[in-house]
Parts: sequence; C-alpha cells; structure tokens
Amino acid sequence: MKEGLKEPSNINREFSNLTSIKPPIFLKRKDGYIFERDAKNKMVGVYLGGQNVSRVSTTLRSLPSKLTSNQQKIFLEECILCFEIGAYRSSVVMCWLLTIDTIYEYILKYKMSEFNAAVQLHGKYKKLTIASKDDFNDIKESDFIELLRVSKLISNDTRKILDEKLHFRNTCAHPNSIVIKDSKAIAFIEDLVENIIQKYSI
Repeated sequence: MKEGLKEPSNINREFSNLTSIKPPIFLKRKDGYIFERDAKNKMVGVYLGGQNVSRVSTTLRSLPSKLTSNQQKIFLEECILCFEIGAYRSSVVMCWLLTIDTIYEYILKYKMSEFNAAVQLHGKYKKLTIASKDDFNDIKESDFIELLRVSKLISNDTRKILDEKLHFRNTCAHPNSIVIKDSKAIAFIEDLVENIIQKYSI
C-alpha cells in the first residue's frame, strides 16, 4: 500500500454503507459489488474525460509556434485557458474567433483578388472591396463562409464544417439553457484546429 493511504478497517462495512446511501455508489450482487450506473458515468467523466481534456490542451499548446500573428496567439492563449478551467462556452467562442482571424490573414496574404472577385458577384456586397482586416467586419459571417466557397478558397466539405461550427458558436455565445459539456467543446476545437487553423495558418 502506498504511503499516505489508509486501508479501511472494515472494508465490508464500507461497501455496505456505499450501497445504502442515496443515491448508491455500489450495487450488491451475488458475486460481489458493481458500480451503480450514474456513479460509474461520473467516474468515466472525471478520469477518461480528463484524458481528453489533457489531449486537446496539448494539441492547442502546440499551435503558438506555428502562428505568426500576435493577435492570433493571444486568441489561442485565451482559448486554451478557457478550456482548461472548464469555461467551455468561452473556449468555443475564442476558437471560432481564432479560426476566422486565421482565414482573414490567409486571404489578405494570398487570395485577395480571388475573394474580392467573389464579393463583387454578391449583390449585397458588390460595392465592398477588401483591403484590410477591418473590411471583413462588413460581411455577415454566414455570407463570409459562402463567399469562401464561391471564391474556391474552401471545398464544399469545409464549408459544411464552418456552417455547422458557426451555428454551435451562436448557441454558445447567447444565454440559453443548453448545457455545453467538455465533449462538445473538444469536438468543436479539434475539428477547427485540425481542418481549418492548421491548414490556413500563415
């Protein structure tokens, strides 16, 4: 037994106590004891869920060296901190901001002519010319995603990812009764990091 851990003097009594409390931790069977379902799920969430959180944090922590923009690095640091302290809504919002900012930087450096050509084809924005990052603020995010597709900067599959993540970001960014668990934040962050941020970072 490890130093600092004290073995219960009466293990059978402890198990009996844990089966009689409400809700129980264990259920007694003929051949011994098993975890009660809800208790087991909580254990899985604490320990296996923690592995996922650690894994995603490691993935995120590996990104700063790949980013050249100080603003992007600030967004990333805030996203990581929010995720690690369990502020999952905030981590989703920050990751979305980082994703969009990454695409803005990519367009400004490599694809301004292609994107502006697509903007001119959109009736709502035909008088708009993108010359700086601030100019993107005049474009609604859902329209921005469609313009990325029209200008062939992204594939239709990537458009689907961005559309889906935009809807979830909107859910996280407004007060509501939706519960945002770590698993949802993990899926959101992993998808954007692996399919967008790493691909379009300059």
